[in-house]
Amino acid sequence: MSAIPALSILTFALSILMRKNFIILLAILTAFSSCGQTKKDTTINGLTIDPGIKTEVEKHIEDSKEFDAFKSIMQVYANPLLVESYENDTLSFSSTDVTKKTVFKSFYAWRGDTLSIDGAYGLFGGTGFCINIKNKEARLFHMLSSDDFPTYAYKEKDSLLDRLEVPCTNTKIVLSEIPDSTKKQIIYGYVALNSSDFYYTNGSENGHEILPRTKARNNMKIYFRSGYFDFKTK
Repeated sequence: MSAIPALSILTFALSILMRKNFIILLAILTAFSSCGQTKKDTTINGLTIDPGIKTEVEKHIEDSKEFDAFKSIMQVYANPLLVESYENDTLSFSSTDVTKKTVFKSFYAWRGDTLSIDGAYGLFGGTGFCINIKNKEARLFHMLSSDDFPTYAYKEKDSLLDRLEVPCTNTKIVLSEIPDSTKKQIIYGYVALNSSDFYYTNGSENGHEILPRTKARNNMKIYFRSGYFDFKTK
C-alpha cells in the first residue's frame, strides 16, 4: 500500500471520529439547554380556555342600538335566560327558549392579582354569575344584586345584603382567553351552575320586613361577552 492511500484512510477515519464526537457533544449541550428551560404552565383549575367559544356566544347574544349608550362602561346586549328557579324547594320557573332574550350586562376587572368577571340579567341590580380567578384557580358563584335596598341573605336569619355571591355545584367555566391585565380587551365565555340555597325578602310594610323570607336556588347556563371595566375612572 502506498503512503498516499494510507494517509487518505487515516484522514477519513479521523473525520468520522470527529463527526461522531461532535454529534454526541451537540446532544449533550442540547440536553443541558433543555434542562434550563421550563415550559410556562397556563393551566387554571376549574376553567377551560377555548377560543372557539366566541362563535357559540355570538349565536346566542344580540346587539341593539338602544344599548349603545353603555358601550363606554360595559358590554350590554340581549341574551336568552336559560334557568331553572326553585322557591322553597319547588320548581317555580323554567326557561330553555334561546329565541327569547332579555337585557344582560357583563364586565371584567383586575383587583390586584385577582381577575373578576361579572354577568347579570338586568341593567340595575340583577341575577347572574361572578367568576374570581386567582393563583391559577377559578371559582364560580351565583351572583345576585339588588339596586334599591338590601334584598338577599345567605341564611334565613342573616342580615339582608344588596349583593350575594352564592357557592355553586356542577359548575363549568369556558373562556376564550385570559385577558392581558395591561390591555382593554373583549372576551367571550360560557358558564353553567347549580346554586346553593339563598333567601330573599318579600318586601316591607310600615318599616318592617314582611316575613317569612323565601328560600330559593337557581340552575343557570349563560353565554356572555365581557369587556374591561376600570373602577378608577368611573
